[in-house]
Amino acid sequence: MLPDSFRLSNLCYGHEGKHICSLKGQFDPQLVNEPIQLGQLSCGCWIVLDGNNRIGLILKHNMEAKIGEFPKTIFTFLKNEEFDEGEIYYWNPYPKTFGYVLPLSKQLNIVIKNKKSFKSERDYQNEVNRITSLLTKKMSRGPAHTHTRPNKSLHRMRHKSGAPVTFALEKKGCQEKEGCQVYTIDK
Repeated sequence: MLPDSFRLSNLCYGHEGKHICSLKGQFDPQLVNEPIQLGQLSCGCWIVLDGNNRIGLILKHNMEAKIGEFPKTIFTFLKNEEFDEGEIYYWNPYPKTFGYVLPLSKQLNIVIKNKKSFKSERDYQNEVNRITSLLTKKMSRGPAHTHTRPNKSLHRMRHKSGAPVTFALEKKGCQEKEGCQVYTIDK
């Protein structure tokens, strides 16, 4: 299980590309009939296996939302052996956090809505391609991390609360260092 202080925006989006949310309105945890499934990748990051729309809806209204603000019953935590990580990478070769994907998705939607404001079709298409490539390409380092089949070193540190935490850092080193908030369950 993740600590109550874990921000939902640090969960990886379970699909490739821009966030597409078919849900409207406010998120009501009382209406959840199936829990949001979260899985831990072998690199240490947590990904939404089922429930991307619901996480997106929560973050749409509160980007700072933390897992502890919701009843424990709305989340199911799956261990790595309980889901096929290879299938995750098949559908989404380079998972990125909701905190990274949502602002770019919003920016892309604005560009698409304002297509007529561009001087030419070429300018419009270049902007769409630029944002789309940011959403789909491998990241070299930073808060969205690189998820090219786990080949990272895991570093043991202590969270601000004093609890032991494992952080996944790239070989070159994560720019975020202690602030990257990639947690695993310590055994």
